[in-house]
Amino acid sequence: MKVIGLTGGIATGKSTASRTLRQLGATIWDADETARQVVRPGEPGFDALKKEFGADIFGPDGRLNRRMLAQRVFGKPEEVIRLNKTLHPIILMDLVDKLKGWRAEGVKVVIVDAPLLFESGADVACDQVWVLSCGEDEQLRRVMERDKLSQQEAIERLEAQMSDAERRAKATRVIDTSCDETSTQRAITAYYEELLEDGDEG
Repeated sequence: MKVIGLTGGIATGKSTASRTLRQLGATIWDADETARQVVRPGEPGFDALKKEFGADIFGPDGRLNRRMLAQRVFGKPEEVIRLNKTLHPIILMDLVDKLKGWRAEGVKVVIVDAPLLFESGADVACDQVWVLSCGEDEQLRRVMERDKLSQQEAIERLEAQMSDAERRAKATRVIDTSCDETSTQRAITAYYEELLEDGDEG
């Protein structure tokens, strides 16, 4: 089984890449979806957040108030670190369990779709890491346009993440997403088919 980490900064085309890989037949582990699941009532992330941040980040219905949590940590690096230390181990445990099950089922390719792949340590579970990159200027333009932000607001959001250069330096393969979606899909398809061919030869 090949495990491929898929990551990139905000607005670099992760959704397009993940959707294309799913259509090609890859099994997708979605870190964002897992993060939403583990904080539901009765799940381990729910209890961990309540213990670490208190009951005031939960609504009257007992569910996590994501807006309240975001307000609590936004613009506070130490709080973001605290949040990540609370949830990342729980999210990674889910990844380990899923990989074990998929390996037993004979799954050929698993895509670990994780915006914080390196920051969370999930890259250590991957055979390769594909980093999506559209260049810093294009990324800034997309963030401003997509999220209706001023240039300064967009810059602050980008600076809160690992830099594009850092991700590229850690990548097995860098995928240029600066062109249109069709070009990205074509590149992803070629790399995926190459993976399958390598697997057949193995």
